[in-house]
Amino acid sequence: MKRITLILCINLLALGVFAIPLRILHTNDTHGAYLPQSYSTEDGYITLGGYLNLWEHLQEQRQSAPRSIYLDAGDQQTGSAFAAMEYDGAIGGAVIRVFNHLQLDAATFGNHEFDQNPANLQRLIEMAEYPFISSNIIDQNTSLPLGNIPWHIIQLDSLKVGVLGLTLVELPEKVRRSNVEHLQILPYKEAIDLYLDELHSNTDLIIVLTHNGIEADIQLAMELDERIHLIIGGHTHSYIDEPLVVNGIHIAQAGSYLSHLGVIDLDVEDGVIKSFSNRLIPLTSKPSSPSNPLNTFISQMSERIEDELGQVIATLPEDWTIHKFGSTNLSRWMATALKTQYAETFSPDIAIVNNGGFRKNIPAGPVTLRDMHELLPFNNTVTVFSCYGRDLQAWAQLNNRILAEKPFDICESSPSGWQGFGDEAVFDLGAQFYAPDKVYRVISHDFVAGQWDKYLGFEPFDVYDTGEPFLDAMVREIKAQYGIK
Repeated sequence: MKRITLILCINLLALGVFAIPLRILHTNDTHGAYLPQSYSTEDGYITLGGYLNLWEHLQEQRQSAPRSIYLDAGDQQTGSAFAAMEYDGAIGGAVIRVFNHLQLDAATFGNHEFDQNPANLQRLIEMAEYPFISSNIIDQNTSLPLGNIPWHIIQLDSLKVGVLGLTLVELPEKVRRSNVEHLQILPYKEAIDLYLDELHSNTDLIIVLTHNGIEADIQLAMELDERIHLIIGGHTHSYIDEPLVVNGIHIAQAGSYLSHLGVIDLDVEDGVIKSFSNRLIPLTSKPSSPSNPLNTFISQMSERIEDELGQVIATLPEDWTIHKFGSTNLSRWMATALKTQYAETFSPDIAIVNNGGFRKNIPAGPVTLRDMHELLPFNNTVTVFSCYGRDLQAWAQLNNRILAEKPFDICESSPSGWQGFGDEAVFDLGAQFYAPDKVYRVISHDFVAGQWDKYLGFEPFDVYDTGEPFLDAMVREIKAQYGIK
């Protein structure tokens, strides 16, 4: 009998019975999506998402797994009125409170965590009951990693899971530069190599939590070795619902705006993944737990949003549609409205706005302050500057290259220089702006002015930031044109 038992144990060990199971739950690019949203399908519409649905699905997945962790790959902030509200001393503070309640184990910084000033970000870090892990961002004021947490270990019984965190190296191109000018951003592998030896010697499994985008994650996986087991990413809003393995490293991402929850089940033995499966679970509505305090908090915040932002301020005569690479009714209206708003104050010759700054489709009909906050969530400030005609000619050529190559969003202007649509579109300002040595006055906002090398191709001069929110100017103009009489 003892011989049979010994043989059985040896066989069980060989089959991996003593491997440790782990369930990893993950989200990314949630953008303050506090309420469910409707999505179009072949069979009609389906309602997905919202913090309450996420909570219920998290609880269900945790109850069916002996060990589980929950990770978020950044961009918790910006994109909704919920994220735009000030709460507990910080814009976006309500989002942090929600993730505290969701029992998030760790997060990394997305670019939208930097949309507000450094003091606001510091307050968000202080509020969080989970670590924001940053392996590749150095605060040059302290010479320490941002938040002073370059890596983190989560211990579940005998299993130790190490987590590194990366934020895209292009961060200064994505946000107001004054918000990140004190930060040094290290290349991804260089940052990982700083901590990998120590983390590997103290863990059974290592995850790199990234907000770099799927292409950067794939490239990074090709540069890493077997000590890294998994990359969980964000930024490109990619839906990875089947195993994606590059250089032996699994890569995962769960879409955006809480339409899905990522679920990874794996077995770990001696630092090796013995089995792996992943799936995306649609965050459908479930009966909410009546005792769940998250219900009360979401209701309170929703009532506050409705009280402050639910007021109908105008009636749109046509749909406003966002498009990063196309001139639309929305983008043309925005540029024209900006020029009109400051015609008497600055007498601008032209207005320039970037199309990627518009974040919500608004159908024809009633428009609320909440719609405008969600359309323009970035707190940009109106800025005026000067340039020469030859600069505007160079900018027109740059705009056409951006449209063709699509490295980032195009710009719209007033008067609009876009002619044609889609692949046939070209940008030509016309003869009125072709006096090479003439000085022109431009009205824009601080993001475009600060990212002049990216969007304009010339360095502005006589730059003046008015300090007035771009949102406020657009609210005034929509009321003036389409307001309720």
